[in-house]
Amino acid sequence: MKTLIISAVVTFGVLNMGVTNAAMNPVVEKALQNICYSSATDRLHNFKRTVKQYNLSMDKVANNVVCNGEDIGSFAAEHGAAHNANYIRDHQQGHVEVRELAVTASGEVPKA
Repeated sequence: MKTLIISAVVTFGVLNMGVTNAAMNPVVEKALQNICYSSATDRLHNFKRTVKQYNLSMDKVANNVVCNGEDIGSFAAEHGAAHNANYIRDHQQGHVEVRELAVTASGEVPKA
């Protein structure tokens, strides 16, 4: 019976965390800031190293991290980090690829 009460309290605490606007743990906040920052620099090796440094999987990062209100893949693409954006989107559910297209002298966009 004691175990049941403890698990109920723990379950309520976990469920309640999602409802309230509790302050984020400073260590977690710093980790997410570093991951977002490294995704925006187009250095894939550094980005992978940063994710690994915090013992996170790329699937978790790609599908759960939000930077400035947008998913991390879109954030990377918006900041010109096409290599990182493609790598992240390879790990996201619902794969989307970012490509840089050049316009030819005749004004046509080459087919990919």
